[in-house]
Amino acid sequence: SAGGELSTMCPWADTMRFRYHWASPLHYANTPNVCNFKFSRDCHNSRGQQGMCVVGAINNYTDQLYTYGDSSKSSYNLTESLMFLAHFVGDVHQPLHVGYEEDEGGNTIMVRWYRRKANLHHVWDVSIIDTVMKDFYNKSLDTMVDALQTNLTEGWSDDVGHWENCANKEATC
Repeated sequence: SAGGELSTMCPWADTMRFRYHWASPLHYANTPNVCNFKFSRDCHNSRGQQGMCVVGAINNYTDQLYTYGDSSKSSYNLTESLMFLAHFVGDVHQPLHVGYEEDEGGNTIMVRWYRRKANLHHVWDVSIIDTVMKDFYNKSLDTMVDALQTNLTEGWSDDVGHWENCANKEATC
């Protein structure tokens, strides 16, 4: 059903959060210091179960995929493992998915996006993309994807050398 495009399956894990309730804490990690994440301190669910965060999920599903071809460990659903892994690698790189427990990944921070009131996490995950698609790409996902691919291969790729040679490694260039 993915038509050869793994990226089309990446949202699947968000829909499974309601079917697999145990998977909800796997989408994020809470830490008292976002610049100093410690797995043993920060990767657990609300009941204190270790490994129940996005970093633990990445480790777990990577290990499951390593069992491919090993008939003695074939109890894993490797299709689900791959779809979870693809999603969680994206989540861990997203703002608001590794942060402070008190704001619940921006879910408790209310903001206005144009005329709509929403939580910050929803604005980041949905509203910004919807607005960009409407304002710049005539509501066409294909047009937006084509523009991003062009920028990655013909535009922004020229900047990679500059990014890699940042004089101040402690700050964003």
